[in-house]
Amino acid sequence: MPRLTARTGMRMERITKWFEDYTSRVHCPDAEIEKNIILKLRHTSRVCENITKIAGSLGMKEEELALAQALALLHDVGRFEQLRGFGSFNDGKTVDHAKLGLKVINKSGVLSCLPKRERNLIRKSIRHHNKYQIPVTENAEVTLFSRLIRDADKLDILGIVALHFETRDQHPNQALDYGLTDDLGLTEEVVSDILQGKMVKIAALKTLGDMRLMYSSWIFDINFPITIACVTERGYLERLLAGLPIEPEIIQVREFLQAYLEKRSRMYI
Repeated sequence: MPRLTARTGMRMERITKWFEDYTSRVHCPDAEIEKNIILKLRHTSRVCENITKIAGSLGMKEEELALAQALALLHDVGRFEQLRGFGSFNDGKTVDHAKLGLKVINKSGVLSCLPKRERNLIRKSIRHHNKYQIPVTENAEVTLFSRLIRDADKLDILGIVALHFETRDQHPNQALDYGLTDDLGLTEEVVSDILQGKMVKIAALKTLGDMRLMYSSWIFDINFPITIACVTERGYLERLLAGLPIEPEIIQVREFLQAYLEKRSRMYI
């Protein structure tokens, strides 16, 4: 983070202290749940780093960078209660973690140190961060910050999921599998969506092969050049697709995704 003014620094200190106090109380004696609480704490830390890097690449000023950092810190607050209550990350089968997080945030009053405009900006961006798309009716500022958190969030999740699939046999994590069939076969709807340049919806997933494609399809919803560069440099697409069998249908999907990523990368050279 850049050097902050005294006022902005105090606000960030208050938000950070609340987050640390809150998350110190969310730990769980269940080893499987606790493992994923730790995973989400580390995820939040990396999303803070990601959003600072992305926002910095856009030339954002001090106050905007601080708001982006606060947004990243708070975006997944709902995950902790979700894990403790359901032991799952699947919003469709449990609860919308963004909505749950906003309940926790609103009840706590942690954002009361911010002006109304900034409070609403963070709340709306949290609400949109896990949705299929940002409403077209949102104003330009909310859209920008929603895109920031979505990119920062996706960038880290892609790394988590790629590593999960690579080490799944040695380090299983049922919460990351969403209860899907341990099968690399693909569902027709999933393949069709990708070949139309659409993000795959969680509701369409039937197999872990589908899940690999869903995360791969996130490249269609990357907003900023620096995020595209990170996805490319870290080889996330190749890592997600590496475990799929070599079949004509899968080759077609792989080539489509790779061509799209290469095209986006060339746009920013």
